[in-house]
Amino acid sequence: MRKQNFSKSSSGKSNKSSSGHGHKKAVYNGQQRARSQQQASSQMSMSVSRSWRQITGTHAVKEVLHVRPGSVKQALVQRNLVATPEIKEVISLLNEHGIRFEERSDIDLNKLCPSQQGVVLFSDYNPAFDYTVATWDANSLVLALDGVEDPHNLGAVMRTSWLMGVNGIIIPQDRAVGLTATVHKVACGGVEHVELARMNNFQEPFESLKEAGFWVYGLSHKAKKSIYEIQYPEKVIWVLGAEDKGLRVTTERLCDELVSIPQLAADASYNVSVATAIAISETKRQWSQKK
Repeated sequence: MRKQNFSKSSSGKSNKSSSGHGHKKAVYNGQQRARSQQQASSQMSMSVSRSWRQITGTHAVKEVLHVRPGSVKQALVQRNLVATPEIKEVISLLNEHGIRFEERSDIDLNKLCPSQQGVVLFSDYNPAFDYTVATWDANSLVLALDGVEDPHNLGAVMRTSWLMGVNGIIIPQDRAVGLTATVHKVACGGVEHVELARMNNFQEPFESLKEAGFWVYGLSHKAKKSIYEIQYPEKVIWVLGAEDKGLRVTTERLCDELVSIPQLAADASYNVSVATAIAISETKRQWSQKK
């Protein structure tokens, strides 16, 4: 029987030498792929407009796909999570609306947003609150947030506002958080339902809204009356400040009346999202009793 020689290749070179060459080639190809992925990642970042909203969190992502899928300009999905139930549902919605998506590594997505839950969308629709042309219901409610800088707080306020039917929110142009990825995630879809106006100051919008029949109530520890001692009219603006500072003096002067929420500890304060929910609930409770 003829013996097979496994030490030589057909070209006469040893397999050991051929194997080493193959290993080097594999390493080279791997390096090439890594560079290509890095370049693609860089191109991805460069192709995103600064005016687009970055939407993360599976609840927020699913809500924008339900409400305004046509606004989604780019979709990125974490590669190692595509088989999980939450991401499969997101992918199904993307496919349903004909939205192409790219699979990216967790490193790529974490660079965009460390807590993105496996998916990042970019939308070119910005929900701007134009109070000058808004159509008001018999009972209407607007929020003004004076210097809320924590995205978790704004997100929680927007979630509550969506579920409790707030018509719009006004925030300062400066020294206030905007619609960041974290705001979208915490709001769990609320950003798609509550419009936001960013103003240099509150005087002009308050004057305009007062002409439309609104009354302005500011939550303040300086108030003489509690939130439960006021009979609220049909159109209300609730003004809330940040937990550490409260309302600015200039903002207090724009309010028709200051009111407080009762509390046992004088030196403590409610979280702004909790205070918002209490104020809206009392307003809605009174409105419901008048019907």
